[in-house]
Amino acid sequence: MVENRWQIILGAVVLLVILLTGAFSLGIYVGRHGWGEDGLRYQPAGPEGGQGAPPGDPQDFVVNHPDLVGRIRALSQLGIQLATQDGPRIIELSKNTLVEDEIGAPLKLTDLRLGDLIAVFGDFTPGDGQRLVASQIVRLPERKPQQP
Repeated sequence: MVENRWQIILGAVVLLVILLTGAFSLGIYVGRHGWGEDGLRYQPAGPEGGQGAPPGDPQDFVVNHPDLVGRIRALSQLGIQLATQDGPRIIELSKNTLVEDEIGAPLKLTDLRLGDLIAVFGDFTPGDGQRLVASQIVRLPERKPQQP
């Protein structure tokens, strides 16, 4: 038993390292994306999943590429929490922020709903780059899944 003690200790250390690595990875993921369902899907699926690039004139999105695209997780008069491909982002609103639909018709901030897919144009704040001061918000329509 004494001669096997070092093997038992080595095995215990390896298991401990595996458990710590898993806990660390889970902590990083949850800290970045949260516990909710939004943490699992931030962007619509690609064409094979039925949802892809926003409809409309593709030229508009090439020339005027949005700074963020994602789903609304929280909404207030001062800002929007957006679920994006890179994790949650905070959108700061001002009285000059324009809100419109995909064809350019003006909307009110109250027309936006939780879960809406939006494209945001604006400037990121200096520092952590997590906040975006919005100059324009475009509500994008949901795309229907393509039938095979």
